[in-house]
Amino acid sequence: MRFDQFVFRELIFRPATCLRGQNLFAYLRRMDGTQWLAPSQLADIQLSRLQALLPNARRLSPAYARRLAGLPERVTSLDTLRGAPTLSKQELRNEHAQLQSVRPGLLCVRKTTGGSTGEPVTILKTRSAMAWELAATWRGYGWAGVGIGDSQARFWGVPLDAKGRLKARLIDFVCHRRRYSAFDFNRQSFADYERRLLDFSPDWFYGYASMLAELARWYAETGRTCPVQPRAIVTTSEVLSPDDRAIIAKSFRSRVFNEYGCGELGTIAHECPAGRLHTSDENMIVEILDGERPCRPGEKGEIVVTELNNLALPLVRYRTGDFGSLSEEACPCGRTLKILDQVFGRAYDFIVSPSGRRFHAEFLMYIFEEAQRHEIGIAQFQVRQTSRDTLHIFAVPAPDGFKAEAQQKLVERIRTLLGEDMHIHVTLTDRIERERSGKMRIIVGLSQS
Repeated sequence: MRFDQFVFRELIFRPATCLRGQNLFAYLRRMDGTQWLAPSQLADIQLSRLQALLPNARRLSPAYARRLAGLPERVTSLDTLRGAPTLSKQELRNEHAQLQSVRPGLLCVRKTTGGSTGEPVTILKTRSAMAWELAATWRGYGWAGVGIGDSQARFWGVPLDAKGRLKARLIDFVCHRRRYSAFDFNRQSFADYERRLLDFSPDWFYGYASMLAELARWYAETGRTCPVQPRAIVTTSEVLSPDDRAIIAKSFRSRVFNEYGCGELGTIAHECPAGRLHTSDENMIVEILDGERPCRPGEKGEIVVTELNNLALPLVRYRTGDFGSLSEEACPCGRTLKILDQVFGRAYDFIVSPSGRRFHAEFLMYIFEEAQRHEIGIAQFQVRQTSRDTLHIFAVPAPDGFKAEAQQKLVERIRTLLGEDMHIHVTLTDRIERERSGKMRIIVGLSQS
């Protein structure tokens, strides 16, 4: 281990997590062992946690007292879970206060997500649940050959407000990473990114799949490869197409590992060295449903997750809004965690401003996340760019309505950031349609409109 890796791992990251009451390193050691257990032993872990979760939820959450009333008092098998109703994102928003525990505990983390399926939500998470979530995440990164303390180049969004940017810089420092903005960039920005990469010499890259593919194509078009060769590249937040995987691997001369998750739950699955996406079975139960019907292995349906650790705001049979399938095959890597065979979920595009600046779709997601914190009145949304200077926002109003004043504030906020020449049209609708593939394209950029 290099000196800088030791410093960031043992003298910065470890104390920071301890101060937050998150026993991350102990949980990570346990998960490094449980990934090899027999499937029946993993099921026993899930059952034990479910036996703690469901009675707690029924006792301390008014909404779950109603929702779980039909279940037996004693949970004797994982099949008991199938008797519980599913929970949609809209139900989570509408019943948030009633779903939350009346005794959530101290040092809980509040997470507001931009809503990758166009439905922003907010949850409260206990420090223990956060530690289990982070342990699963770092275990997955370990499969890519990187660990806590390794330096990371992060191709990601930048918070829009000063307080958010300060918090992001602090977290980036603790995690030994530097941020390369996926917002407001052009081809000249990539030359600056290259200089910064050479100065930092990161051990690994992490970021939006489409952003890393965009940078990789810039290298391909200029007939070069990136002068910095990372140990691994981890892509996230979007469906990773075979073409994008290939160009990223070629331009950066490194293996690409994919991850799948959502803000409310954390990472759900990570790619192992054998190229399979393994679910974090110790932390959650993953189901695939066609409506309310359980899907057979290999059959496509909606990904529904029960998070087993968060007693502050339990997510029982939570509909992610993404679609996928589970596989029964044994993985060549030897891990016994379930395999998420396919994911037909989010697909983002880039937005181009009237001046020609390019913004990753997450830029607009940040704006809607910011609006959600102010209870703007949107249940679901989609943004389509039809020309260089025109955006169309399709919004499903929340039950209390998406009022004209709130619409105007949102439009003004987007114009401030994208440019005053951007024409923005808002249309209220009762439903956002999926594509035939099952993808939920929330930001539809100009190039694919």
